[in-house]
Amino acid sequence: MIPEARLDRLERMAMLLVKAGYRARNELRARDREHDEKINHLVDLQISNEERFARNEERFARNEERFARLAELQAGTDRRLNSLIDIIKEGRQGNSDRDNRSR
Repeated sequence: MIPEARLDRLERMAMLLVKAGYRARNELRARDREHDEKINHLVDLQISNEERFARNEERFARNEERFARLAELQAGTDRRLNSLIDIIKEGRQGNSDRDNRSR
């Protein structure tokens, strides 16, 4: 092969390598952009989840307060019901004593 042909061949090979390098770099950049978009999407989803979790925590706190209030009210109802039961028992025992005395 003559030196000029060799030089032409080397130039073509160098051009092919340069074009392959450009293509590879462009593909890497495209992949990087795609990865950046996916990461940004994940970040957005995480932020959304954290906001949802915060709202749920607030709801749970309100529900716990409501439950505590309900337990207090139930305890008061139980006390009043027990008092009523005691009054009814005392009334029945009192009637039984009168019934026994009358006989």
